[in-house]
Amino acid sequence: MKKLYLIFSILFFIILSHPIIADTIIDSVYSVPELDGTILFNPEGEPELLNNFTYEMQSGDTGVPLIPGPPPNSCNRSFVSFELPQIPGNCDLDSVYIRLYQNRAICNGSELGGFGFPEWNIPGGDTIKCILSHIDYGDELDEEDWEKGNVGNPYTFTHNAGTVIESSEDGYRYIDVTDCILYDYQQERSLTQYRISFQIDSDNDSCWDLVAFKSGDSGIDAHKPQLFFYLSDNLGVNNNLLNYSDFNFQVYPNPTSKNCRIMLYSKKTYSINVKIYNIKIYNIKGQLVQTVFTGNIERGENEILFDTKELSNGIYFLKAKTDNQVFTKKIIIMK
Repeated sequence: MKKLYLIFSILFFIILSHPIIADTIIDSVYSVPELDGTILFNPEGEPELLNNFTYEMQSGDTGVPLIPGPPPNSCNRSFVSFELPQIPGNCDLDSVYIRLYQNRAICNGSELGGFGFPEWNIPGGDTIKCILSHIDYGDELDEEDWEKGNVGNPYTFTHNAGTVIESSEDGYRYIDVTDCILYDYQQERSLTQYRISFQIDSDNDSCWDLVAFKSGDSGIDAHKPQLFFYLSDNLGVNNNLLNYSDFNFQVYPNPTSKNCRIMLYSKKTYSINVKIYNIKIYNIKGQLVQTVFTGNIERGENEILFDTKELSNGIYFLKAKTDNQVFTKKIIIMK
């Protein structure tokens, strides 16, 4: 009993001393490897499970017609699934992001060449995006799941929940799936599931146009699909001496790659300046990364340039501390 009391005391101390207690990542979960996979629509016009339990998921056109004329080139759609954790009773779900690691992209090429962001040789092909669809494919991935994600399919919750990628550069991709997660919790689902696909299947030019992402069965944990849950405590502890109608704290562009602008705005009706003691940036573990700014701001609009090129990809938190309140903004760095 004494040991148990000691453990709870230590945990309580850690929580109280956490630098982003009011806004924090409460949990992150990896995808379920057994439910990750790619379905291939083969040249004969039939879907088939291309892979499961493999290191990579593919989406796009394989450029392999094999048979002259219709049916179209073979193409891929990828599927990823996560188990939903329980949200602590003293917290509100603020936002959730899926993180995918893109490990290659092929443009009008073969298996060995043509690397770059996919291009579709049809009118308007340069605007076709790789999107995420919120779906239900149950506790097993099979060929019948190919159409789940299409508009009108009964297992499609949201056809286009967000753009996954618009770049050929390898690296992390973050997609906001907050509304999808909230829906899943409301429906008391144990899994949240998604399809990754382009807005067309093929342009039938016999060239490869696809992207590939690491799956839950890939060897490096940091590259596996992951959900990040961003929560706010609902204990009702706040200070209304400053509120968002009097003070505004914005960051743009967000997501950012090299640098961003921090905009601090206080109403000009104030008789004195709003005191900003510091602006600091923390990682998702709550560890201080660096102090961005120290000092006061003037009445009206204030702009602070913040160089992010030395920071690695991921989710961070900017905290502006005044003499009586702390404002937090989430920032995503994607390079």
